[in-house]
Amino acid sequence: MLNTSNNYKKYTVLYVEDEKIVRSNVEVCLNYLFNVIIAENGKDGLEKFKNECVDLVITDVNMPLKDGITMLKDIKEINPNVPCIITSALDLDMIEKIKSLNVCKCISKPFDMRELLDNSMEILKLE
Repeated sequence: MLNTSNNYKKYTVLYVEDEKIVRSNVEVCLNYLFNVIIAENGKDGLEKFKNECVDLVITDVNMPLKDGITMLKDIKEINPNVPCIITSALDLDMIEKIKSLNVCKCISKPFDMRELLDNSMEILKLE
C-alpha cells in the first residue's frame, strides 16, 4: 500500500526510459514523492548519473544509444552500491545479465505504478 506520510523528497531518483508517453506518465507519479532526474536513453542516463547525486536508478532495458544493462554496468563501476530497479519485459538471457548487476528489483512491463512506487520507497527506506 502506498504510504505518502513520510518525506521521500530528500531522495533523488534517476528514471531512464526512451518511450516518451511512459516516461512522462511515470515522471508525474515519481515527482509526487521524490526528486526526479529524467533521461531518455542509457547514454543520457549515465551522464546524468555522473553529474548528480542519485539515490535510486529506475531504468528500462531496451533503449537507443546505450541499453539499460550497459548503462547499469557503467553506473555500478562508479557506485556499486546504488540501488536499481529495472522495468522491462525480460527474457531469460536478460535475467542472467541482470543478476550480475545486483539489481534490487525487476518489474515487468506493463507495470502497475503502485508497485513501482511501493518498491522504490521500500528500497530507499533501507538506505
